[in-house]
This record gives sequence, C-alpha cells and structure tokens, in this order.
Amino acid sequence: MIQQKSKYKATLRWLSILPVAFTAFVLSDWAVRFLFWFMRLPIIIFERVLGFNSSHIGKLVDSITNYLIGLDSIEIITIIATSLVTGYTEVYILSIIAPANNKKTAKMLTTVYLVLLVLGFVASIINGITGENILWTIFLLIGIIFAWHSAKNETEQESMKYEKFVSNNIFTIFVSSFLFTVFVMAFFLS
Repeated sequence: MIQQKSKYKATLRWLSILPVAFTAFVLSDWAVRFLFWFMRLPIIIFERVLGFNSSHIGKLVDSITNYLIGLDSIEIITIIATSLVTGYTEVYILSIIAPANNKKTAKMLTTVYLVLLVLGFVASIINGITGENILWTIFLLIGIIFAWHSAKNETEQESMKYEKFVSNNIFTIFVSSFLFTVFVMAFFLS
C-alpha cells in the first residue's frame, strides 16, 4: 500500500512539472511587475494629486535610475529583474518538484535551459536582435546558473524539508498549478 502510494505521488510529481513550470514563469513575471508598479505607486499618486503630466515625472525617474545604476528606463530594470527571477525559479522550483535527486535534476535542467537559451539567442540573431533580447538572455543565464549553484549547495536537511513539503502537498500543487495554467491559457486565448 505504501509503495503504491509512493508510485502515485511520483507520477503526480512528473505530471506536475509542466504546469508548475508555467505557473512559476507567469507568477515570477507578475511578481516583479507588481513590485515595480507598487514602487511607482507614490509617483502615480503624486502625479494625480498635483496634476503633473506623467511624461515629466517619467523623465525624472528615468534620469534618477540612469544616474544611480546607469540604466535609462524602468523597463530595462524590469527586464533584468524578471529574467533573473524567471531563470532562478524555473530551475530551482522544478528541481524540487521532480521526484529525483534535486542536485542532479538541477544540473540537468540547467543544461537543458542553457541549450534552449543558446538556440533562442541564435534564432533572435537571425530574426533581428535587440538590446532587450541581449539583456534578457544574459540575466536569464545568470538566474539559471545561480539556481543551479543554490541547488548544488543545498544541505541535506533543506532537501529533506522541501521533499517532505512537496510529497505531502503534491496533489494540491498539481491541481492548483494545472487550474492556473488552464485559466491563464483560456483567458489569453479568448
């Protein structure tokens, strides 16, 4: 009975990989965008209350970010943050969900994502490359490598804690990520 339950959980974990990957991708993108929107909220309120034109405030904010970190747009910062978070979550979360050794899975996922990243970069060179594509690729690569490094240096105690959590909640993870994927796909395709 225990072995059959273990086989059922392992099957659910393998089936969860694609919906969890999609959910992690979308939620990491939304989280970064919401964070930047929330950070800009005082500026938006300031514009509305005092009646300033948003282009003047936008130019001011762009000038400040250019001065502080050398980037001239909040969109560039958003691309960098989104690609870092996406690369990290795609490797780290999937290495935890897969019913195999976390460290080996993270290494395999890193290899697969790097190959896909190189192929995507070559395709973007052929179709026309932009600075945003280059930034996205570089920081996605950094996020992927950082996730692999984190999984590689994970202690056995941390691995067991994540393993226990996923094993106990795999049905909930599968159902919620699958429903989220279906909902988002239906919303954007309609």
